[in-house]
Order: sequence, then structure tokens, then C-alpha cells
Amino acid sequence: MPEEFTQAAARNQLHRYLVRTLRALPAELSIALRHPQLPRARLHGGVTMPFGDDGREIVSEYFTIGYWVIGTTPDTAGEYFDSVVRSWAEFGWPTRADRSGSRTRAADTRTPDDFQLHIQRSANGYLSLSGSTPPFPVGSVAGDPLPQVIEHPTG
Repeated sequence: MPEEFTQAAARNQLHRYLVRTLRALPAELSIALRHPQLPRARLHGGVTMPFGDDGREIVSEYFTIGYWVIGTTPDTAGEYFDSVVRSWAEFGWPTRADRSGSRTRAADTRTPDDFQLHIQRSANGYLSLSGSTPPFPVGSVAGDPLPQVIEHPTG
């Protein structure tokens, strides 16, 4: 892990990957911590977690956050799910997707610099997109929080 890799740098890069993923979807979509149709299902603004705890000392941490994909419907969620998975593969990121055809589906990818992204379609047709960073030193500068809403870059 490079010494200059801080939580702030990790958060900024994760934000760029979320925007890049969002770009694969129609311009009217966005991602947000709150979903208008799910008022009780507000997602947290991200959390920093210990990484590789060996029981003696925690030397690194990682950051993780999840968003709802806003603007989808149960009828379009499968199509948008497939668009995200296809875009990750086109980026050259190794991607693992559930191909069961059931209403609930999930897919994961890992970027060359070890960031992880996850998309999930729930049984009721809602999509969520989450991501986590590679580890960074404990106590490194956190920087600004990620936004509560990320608008489509062309929207």
C-alpha cells in the first residue's frame, strides 16, 4: 500500500468508480442514500471498518458505502442490472454475476487497483449499488464525506 494512499484518496477514487458505473445507465438515473419509494430504507453515509484484524493491532481500514439506484422500476431493473454488469466487463474488470434469472440478482467486480463494486436487485425490483475501497492506514485523513446523491454525469 503506497504511503500516500489515505482514506480521502480512497473515497475520491471510489466516487469516481461509482460515477463511471452510473455513466453506463440512462441519464435520468441517479444514486442516493434515500429512495423515495422506501422512506424507511435510508442507507448510511458510509463506514470505515477494520481490515485484517489479527487480534493484536489493527493496522489498516477500508471504507464502504451503498446507494439506491433512483429512477428504475421493477420492469426496468433487470435491464439496468445487465447494463452495469456489461459495462464492468467492458472496462476489463473481472465480474461475477448471478445468472439464475430469478427476481433477486447480484453481481460483483474488482477494479485493477482493488476497489470492489456490487450491484443487487431485490425481490421487489429495487436496485442498489455499493462499493468498498482497498485498505489504507488507520487514522489517515478521511476527507469529505461522499455525497448523499450522485447525479448522472450527463443528467
